[in-house]
Amino acid sequence: MVSRWQLWLSPRPMKRTPISSEPRIVQAHDAALFEFLQEDDGRWVVKETHHFDNKVVRDGRSGPPLHIHWRQTEYFQVEKGAIGIMKNEKEFVGTKDDGILEVPAGTRHRFWAHSSTTEDLVFKVWAEPQDLDHSFDQNFLRNFTGYQRDCQMQNLKPSPFQLILFSYNSSTVGTPPFWMPLWLLKGGSYVLAYWIAKGLLGYKESYPEYTLPPEPQNRKTV
Repeated sequence: MVSRWQLWLSPRPMKRTPISSEPRIVQAHDAALFEFLQEDDGRWVVKETHHFDNKVVRDGRSGPPLHIHWRQTEYFQVEKGAIGIMKNEKEFVGTKDDGILEVPAGTRHRFWAHSSTTEDLVFKVWAEPQDLDHSFDQNFLRNFTGYQRDCQMQNLKPSPFQLILFSYNSSTVGTPPFWMPLWLLKGGSYVLAYWIAKGLLGYKESYPEYTLPPEPQNRKTV
């Protein structure tokens, strides 16, 4: 239960939009559509459509800020348009002709709809290995996207502490535009996530309104 002083100190959506059973969700400002799919080989992927007629997309702001997934490699496969990917200070532009693009675990990166595109950017993205506890997965995207959209709908600014908690719980950390050792990024993010976001402000790692119900299955640990 969140206290009044926590709400005063860090306002948050008073009502969360139930999206746990939705096969597709919409990003804040209607910039992008996320569709959750399962491939023939059993992998889950997200098909993202970033709408060219949206100013957030044209300004290159529909993708995430610089971050690192320290346990998983991320893959992109463009179907339409051009994607910009920053990998450790080097920028790449990818199209459907480039096949599958790989961002190894531990790589500082971000992505966006590249300015050279004149149409919607459509691509599939996934991370491997899958089915890990506390990993970059479908529930992370549902929490991250659902929370930010609810903030927008209720005229609130998303809390960076809540976003850091979502991220750390999924083995992801934000990073500045310059190199820092991963142990330092993880240590600082842990303090912000669990001491401040969760311990002081009462935020949670996940919300049932946003995420899939738990399934009885064996999950790998690393």
